[in-house]
Amino acid sequence: MQYQFHFGKKFYLDHKTGYWISTTCPKIRAHRWVWENINGKIPKNCHIHHIDENKSNNDISNLKCLYYEDHLSLHVNEESRQRAREWINQIRPLTKKWHRSEEGKKWHSIHASNTFKRKDPIIKNCNFCTKSFEIDSIDKNRGKFCSNVCKSAQRRKLGLDNIEKKCQLCEKIFKSNKYGKRKYCSRSCASKDAKN
Repeated sequence: MQYQFHFGKKFYLDHKTGYWISTTCPKIRAHRWVWENINGKIPKNCHIHHIDENKSNNDISNLKCLYYEDHLSLHVNEESRQRAREWINQIRPLTKKWHRSEEGKKWHSIHASNTFKRKDPIIKNCNFCTKSFEIDSIDKNRGKFCSNVCKSAQRRKLGLDNIEKKCQLCEKIFKSNKYGKRKYCSRSCASKDAKN
Protein backbone atom coordinates (compact mmCIF):
# COMPACT_ATOMS: atom_id res chain seq x y z
CA MET A 1 0.00 0.00 0.00
CA GLN A 2 1.22 3.52 -0.84
CA TYR A 3 1.49 6.21 1.83
CA GLN A 4 2.11 9.94 2.04
CA PHE A 5 3.60 11.66 5.09
CA HIS A 6 2.83 15.29 5.99
CA PHE A 7 3.68 17.13 9.23
CA GLY A 8 4.02 13.97 11.32
CA LYS A 9 0.91 12.21 9.97
CA LYS A 10 0.65 9.17 7.71
CA PHE A 11 -1.97 9.11 4.93
CA TYR A 12 -3.37 6.33 2.73
CA LEU A 13 -5.09 6.65 -0.64
CA ASP A 14 -8.86 6.19 -0.58
CA HIS A 15 -9.46 4.71 -4.03
CA LYS A 16 -13.17 5.54 -3.88
CA THR A 17 -12.69 9.32 -3.53
CA GLY A 18 -9.08 9.76 -4.69
CA TYR A 19 -8.19 11.68 -1.52
CA TRP A 20 -5.37 10.82 0.91
CA ILE A 21 -6.77 10.16 4.40
CA SER A 22 -4.94 9.96 7.73
CA THR A 23 -4.37 6.50 9.19
CA THR A 24 -5.08 7.73 12.74
CA CYS A 25 -8.20 9.27 14.29
CA PRO A 26 -9.55 11.85 14.08
CA LYS A 27 -9.46 11.25 10.31
CA ILE A 28 -8.47 14.20 8.13
CA ARG A 29 -7.65 14.53 4.44
CA ALA A 30 -4.03 15.30 3.60
CA HIS A 31 -4.69 18.55 1.71
CA ARG A 32 -6.65 19.99 4.64
CA TRP A 33 -3.94 18.87 7.12
CA VAL A 34 -1.19 20.49 5.03
CA TRP A 35 -3.16 23.74 4.70
CA GLU A 36 -3.93 23.95 8.43
CA ASN A 37 -0.31 23.27 9.42
CA ILE A 38 0.91 26.15 7.24
CA ASN A 39 -1.97 28.64 7.23
CA GLY A 40 -3.96 27.81 10.36
CA LYS A 41 -7.60 26.82 10.72
CA ILE A 42 -9.65 26.68 7.53
CA PRO A 43 -12.36 29.39 7.62
CA LYS A 44 -15.96 28.26 7.96
CA ASN A 45 -17.70 27.43 4.65
CA CYS A 46 -14.38 27.15 2.82
CA HIS A 47 -12.82 24.25 0.92
CA ILE A 48 -9.19 23.57 0.06
CA HIS A 49 -8.84 23.24 -3.71
CA HIS A 50 -6.15 21.30 -5.59
CA ILE A 51 -5.07 23.85 -8.23
CA ASP A 52 -3.88 21.21 -10.74
CA GLU A 53 -6.88 18.97 -9.80
CA ASN A 54 -4.46 16.16 -8.85
CA LYS A 55 -5.61 14.95 -5.41
CA SER A 56 -2.24 13.27 -4.86
CA ASN A 57 -0.37 16.58 -5.17
CA ASN A 58 -0.76 17.87 -1.61
CA ASP A 59 2.10 20.37 -1.76
CA ILE A 60 1.09 23.75 -0.32
CA SER A 61 1.89 25.47 -3.66
CA ASN A 62 -0.91 23.37 -5.21
CA LEU A 63 -3.54 24.28 -2.59
CA LYS A 64 -5.91 27.24 -2.52
CA CYS A 65 -8.62 28.19 -0.03
CA LEU A 66 -11.99 28.87 -1.70
CA TYR A 67 -15.55 29.42 -0.56
CA TYR A 68 -17.40 26.17 -1.14
CA GLU A 69 -19.67 27.76 -3.79
CA ASP A 70 -16.64 28.94 -5.78
CA HIS A 71 -14.95 25.57 -5.35
CA LEU A 72 -17.96 23.61 -6.58
CA SER A 73 -18.36 25.91 -9.61
CA LEU A 74 -14.77 25.07 -10.67
CA HIS A 75 -15.65 21.39 -10.96
CA VAL A 76 -18.70 21.88 -13.17
CA ASN A 77 -17.97 20.84 -16.77
CA GLU A 78 -20.06 19.95 -19.81
CA GLU A 79 -20.16 16.27 -18.85
CA SER A 80 -21.54 17.02 -15.36
CA ARG A 81 -24.02 19.52 -16.85
CA GLN A 82 -25.24 16.83 -19.28
CA ARG A 83 -25.66 14.31 -16.41
CA ALA A 84 -27.63 16.94 -14.47
CA ARG A 85 -29.89 17.63 -17.48
CA GLU A 86 -30.59 13.91 -17.91
CA TRP A 87 -31.35 13.53 -14.20
CA ILE A 88 -33.69 16.56 -14.24
CA ASN A 89 -35.57 15.18 -17.25
CA GLN A 90 -35.92 11.88 -15.41
CA ILE A 91 -37.25 13.32 -12.12
CA ARG A 92 -39.32 16.27 -13.43
CA PRO A 93 -42.48 14.15 -14.03
CA LEU A 94 -42.13 12.70 -10.50
CA THR A 95 -41.81 16.15 -8.89
CA LYS A 96 -44.89 17.43 -10.71
CA LYS A 97 -46.84 14.45 -9.43
CA TRP A 98 -45.62 15.01 -5.83
CA HIS A 99 -46.37 18.76 -5.83
CA ARG A 100 -49.97 18.01 -6.87
CA SER A 101 -50.40 15.31 -4.21
CA GLU A 102 -51.98 15.93 -0.78
CA GLU A 103 -48.54 15.53 0.85
CA GLY A 104 -47.03 18.12 -1.51
CA LYS A 105 -49.83 20.62 -0.95
CA LYS A 106 -49.49 20.23 2.83
CA TRP A 107 -45.72 20.78 2.66
CA HIS A 108 -46.18 23.96 0.58
CA SER A 109 -48.73 25.28 3.06
CA ILE A 110 -46.34 24.80 6.03
CA HIS A 111 -43.37 26.17 4.06
CA ALA A 112 -45.30 29.32 3.05
CA SER A 113 -46.41 29.88 6.63
CA ASN A 114 -42.82 29.63 7.90
CA THR A 115 -41.51 31.91 5.15
CA PHE A 116 -43.99 34.69 5.89
CA LYS A 117 -43.21 34.64 9.63
CA ARG A 118 -39.73 36.11 9.18
CA LYS A 119 -40.20 38.02 12.44
CA ASP A 120 -37.85 35.97 14.58
CA PRO A 121 -34.48 37.74 14.41
CA ILE A 122 -31.32 36.08 15.70
CA ILE A 123 -27.90 37.55 16.51
CA LYS A 124 -24.85 36.28 14.61
CA ASN A 125 -21.20 37.27 14.52
CA CYS A 126 -19.62 38.42 11.26
CA ASN A 127 -17.11 35.88 9.87
CA PHE A 128 -14.68 38.71 9.12
CA CYS A 129 -14.90 41.50 11.72
CA THR A 130 -16.71 39.40 14.39
CA LYS A 131 -19.14 42.29 14.97
CA SER A 132 -22.66 41.16 16.01
CA PHE A 133 -25.51 41.66 13.56
CA GLU A 134 -29.19 40.75 13.38
CA ILE A 135 -30.67 38.44 10.77
CA ASP A 136 -34.03 36.74 10.23
CA SER A 137 -33.96 33.20 11.65
CA ILE A 138 -35.02 31.79 8.28
CA ASP A 139 -31.76 33.13 6.80
CA LYS A 140 -29.51 31.91 9.64
CA ASN A 141 -27.53 29.57 7.36
CA ARG A 142 -27.01 32.25 4.69
CA GLY A 143 -25.87 35.27 6.68
CA LYS A 144 -22.12 35.09 7.19
CA PHE A 145 -21.12 38.76 7.09
CA CYS A 146 -22.49 41.94 8.64
CA SER A 147 -22.03 43.81 5.32
CA ASN A 148 -20.80 43.47 1.76
CA VAL A 149 -17.70 45.41 2.85
CA CYS A 150 -16.74 42.56 5.21
CA LYS A 151 -17.64 39.94 2.59
CA SER A 152 -15.32 41.62 0.07
CA ALA A 153 -12.57 42.06 2.68
CA GLN A 154 -12.69 38.33 3.47
CA ARG A 155 -12.46 37.46 -0.23
CA ARG A 156 -9.42 39.76 -0.57
CA LYS A 157 -7.80 38.26 2.55
CA LEU A 158 -8.18 34.72 1.19
CA GLY A 159 -7.08 35.78 -2.31
CA LEU A 160 -10.24 34.30 -3.86
CA ASP A 161 -10.31 36.87 -6.66
CA ASN A 162 -6.56 36.96 -7.35
CA ILE A 163 -5.34 36.47 -10.91
CA GLU A 164 -1.94 36.60 -12.55
CA LYS A 165 -1.06 39.91 -14.22
CA LYS A 166 1.98 41.09 -16.17
CA CYS A 167 3.86 44.14 -14.91
CA GLN A 168 3.60 46.97 -17.48
CA LEU A 169 7.24 47.91 -16.97
CA CYS A 170 9.37 44.81 -16.31
CA GLU A 171 6.82 42.23 -17.57
CA LYS A 172 7.24 40.15 -14.40
CA ILE A 173 4.16 38.02 -13.53
CA PHE A 174 2.50 38.95 -10.21
CA LYS A 175 -0.77 38.15 -8.46
CA SER A 176 -3.35 40.82 -7.84
CA ASN A 177 -7.10 41.16 -7.30
CA LYS A 178 -8.91 40.91 -10.65
CA TYR A 179 -11.10 43.89 -9.68
CA GLY A 180 -8.11 46.06 -8.70
CA LYS A 181 -6.37 48.60 -10.96
CA ARG A 182 -2.84 47.51 -10.08
CA LYS A 183 -0.58 47.54 -13.19
CA TYR A 184 2.89 47.07 -11.69
CA CYS A 185 4.55 44.27 -9.73
CA SER A 186 6.08 46.72 -7.22
CA ARG A 187 6.18 50.39 -6.16
CA SER A 188 9.64 50.66 -7.63
CA CYS A 189 8.34 49.74 -11.13
CA ALA A 190 5.41 52.14 -10.72
CA SER A 191 7.70 55.05 -9.73
CA LYS A 192 10.21 54.28 -12.52
CA ASP A 193 7.42 54.31 -15.10
CA ALA A 194 5.97 57.55 -13.67
CA LYS A 195 9.37 59.30 -14.10
CA ASN A 196 9.58 58.34 -17.80
